[in-house]
Amino acid sequence: MNFFKPALVAVAVVLLPSVASAQATPPTMPVPNLSAGVVVYDPQGAEVGRIVSAAGDSVVLDTGTNKATLPKNVFGVSAKGPTVNATRGQIDAMVAAASAKANAALEAALVPGAEVKGSAGALIGTIKDVSGDNVTIDRAAGPVRIARKAFTVGPHGLTISLTTAELEAAAQAATQPPSGGAS
Repeated sequence: MNFFKPALVAVAVVLLPSVASAQATPPTMPVPNLSAGVVVYDPQGAEVGRIVSAAGDSVVLDTGTNKATLPKNVFGVSAKGPTVNATRGQIDAMVAAASAKANAALEAALVPGAEVKGSAGALIGTIKDVSGDNVTIDRAAGPVRIARKAFTVGPHGLTISLTTAELEAAAQAATQPPSGGAS
């Protein structure tokens, strides 16, 4: 999911012309229906995708290939329904480019000695080894192996999807012998 945050920026940049025109129009402009399940169209009237969810200032749009998070202010209204200033192919290309960029940044960051932070930003440890789909982190409580897919590069640098406390609890649970009563 974190791979799609850069897609939000990329999509917003392409859609900015519609934002600028929306800001220049009177406040009587119709508000698009951004409810889950609603179909969204491009300026030519072709289907772009369906809205999965809308919360706060963001809308998740499913193109059938990708799910892209878009800011609410890029949506307009047409006779068919809500519109965006991009085609399905353009949005899919932007998501693919953002995902490739995020994957490249992650690969570059997953090197021995790199600091790893928890999802709350606290330092967890440093990378000891990267082997296949697993990454070993050296930490004060001892090394721990985590799946590569748990890592992302975010505002705090190389980050895992757990807080320090959650990682500690998971590591302790993994090292406990199974309980059971075999006599």
